[in-house]
Amino acid sequence: MVLGFIIVMAILSVYRQDDKPLPEKLERAMRLTQMNEYCDDDYDYTIRYPKFFEQTDDSLMDKGCCRFSFWLDSTEIVQNAFVEPNPDSLSVEKAMQKYASDLHATEQIKGDGYFILSGSLHTDSGQIAGRRYHAKFVQHRKLWFVQSLTYPEDCEQAVTRLLQEIDKWKVWE
Repeated sequence: MVLGFIIVMAILSVYRQDDKPLPEKLERAMRLTQMNEYCDDDYDYTIRYPKFFEQTDDSLMDKGCCRFSFWLDSTEIVQNAFVEPNPDSLSVEKAMQKYASDLHATEQIKGDGYFILSGSLHTDSGQIAGRRYHAKFVQHRKLWFVQSLTYPEDCEQAVTRLLQEIDKWKVWE
């Protein structure tokens, strides 16, 4: 209970430092916060997310999907996970090429049974200024397990801990 109080006070003290820009406050909060775990009942995967992120209830309506977010002023950070079919049984290499093109990835990393993409966030109408994404796709039979993070460009340093969580994510521990 004492540890919980200390953590809450530390996070609150971050928000009291009005003279610091939000990315700096957020970076400190990310360093100090505990990580919660979400275990998906449908596909039995686990992800870790910051304790101060809120779960979006409607994200649980789709099988194998979850969404956690942080919103303050005009800053929104969204971490989500979902399962996507791989009906064409694309290899890691072919899927990476396809999704890198679809998502306009500027960075690509291929691993054993997975790939990671990142870049500027786009919609059908074009690039969203100042927004980035980072996503890991893990292959399992005819499925892709995906965990992603979308965030403001100026918060990239602040979300480093989450980017590392996604990079080292194993669908099943």
